[in-house]
Amino acid sequence: MADGRDALTRIAQRYSEEDSPALPMEVGLHRMLDVERCQQLEADLREFALPWEVYLATEDLAAALPDAPGLYMFVWRPQFQFHVDSRPAYGSFPKLLYVGQAGASTTDYGNTIRQRYKEYRRYLRGNPESLWTDSEPQTRAQRLSRYLPLRPMEFWCTTVADRSRIRGLEKRLIRLWNPPLNDVDRPKLRGKLGSPRAAWTS
Repeated sequence: MADGRDALTRIAQRYSEEDSPALPMEVGLHRMLDVERCQQLEADLREFALPWEVYLATEDLAAALPDAPGLYMFVWRPQFQFHVDSRPAYGSFPKLLYVGQAGASTTDYGNTIRQRYKEYRRYLRGNPESLWTDSEPQTRAQRLSRYLPLRPMEFWCTTVADRSRIRGLEKRLIRLWNPPLNDVDRPKLRGKLGSPRAAWTS
């Protein structure tokens, strides 16, 4: 760009005087407050998966990714950070947007983290101006197109050698974090404050 700014920055400035779009984040407290459940998921990830690798999500990233089965996540990390003595990572608050898997099926050996990432590149290059459109996205594809252009966007991945473990780990991560761009496996949540009482079903 002639002024050195990326498209998202320019468009955010263009609409700076309008009402802000919102990123819908609803975390199910039921599971987050279940310490034993969280600790077991952490232990299972350590046992069955390698440590997470974190990359900046760019269009040309695929070649650097594992050509192996496993789990992946798209994580938005807003620019603001608090200054925290000797623990800089504590000042940043990333937002987990999407959890996915590659290669859970024992019959689809070509489905790897690298191959799955290639399918998301079209969403990463989406038009950030869609954030300010009047209509809310209704489908998974529409949500991915709208929110994956946020920057800086990170791609987290981990390889899982035992394919039979992948689907269960993915489902548990989605149920715990309730990423806003996922369609399936999301937890059922009770109504928002002020809405009619609903039973806990998750």
